[in-house]
Amino acid sequence: MTRTRPANRGGYGGMEDDDNRRGPERDETDTDLFRQLVRQLVDEGDDRAAAAGRQARRTFAEMHPGTTRQPVLQMLTRTVTFAPSAPAAGATCTRCGGTGGQTIDTSSDGVSRQHWQSCQPCGGTGVAR
Repeated sequence: MTRTRPANRGGYGGMEDDDNRRGPERDETDTDLFRQLVRQLVDEGDDRAAAAGRQARRTFAEMHPGTTRQPVLQMLTRTVTFAPSAPAAGATCTRCGGTGGQTIDTSSDGVSRQHWQSCQPCGGTGVAR
C-alpha cells in the first residue's frame, strides 16, 4: 500500500514567516513594564523605610559617613628626563680614555709579563660607539 505525504511547508507554516517579517523582539528588560515594576518596588521599599523612621541609603557617602573614596585612576605627574646612554659619535671612549685598551701587568717572581688588552666597549678603536 502506498502512502502519500503532504508537502513539507517548512515548520509551522505561515506563523514562522509572520514572526520573521516582524523582526527581532525586544528583551523583557527593555519594556516599560519592567521599569514600572522596579520603580514600584523601590517606592514600596522607601515607604516602608519611612514608616519605620528610616531612609534607604542611596550613595556611598550616605552608607559610609566620614570616609572618602580613592580616585579610580591616578595620573603619574613626575617629570621624566632623558639622558643619552652613549656618548656622542666621534667622542673618546669613556672606559679606555681613547687609548683603545690597556696594558695588563701579570709579573711575578721577578718575571715581567705584560700584554695588551683591547677595550671591549669601543672595540679597541678608542672612539665611543
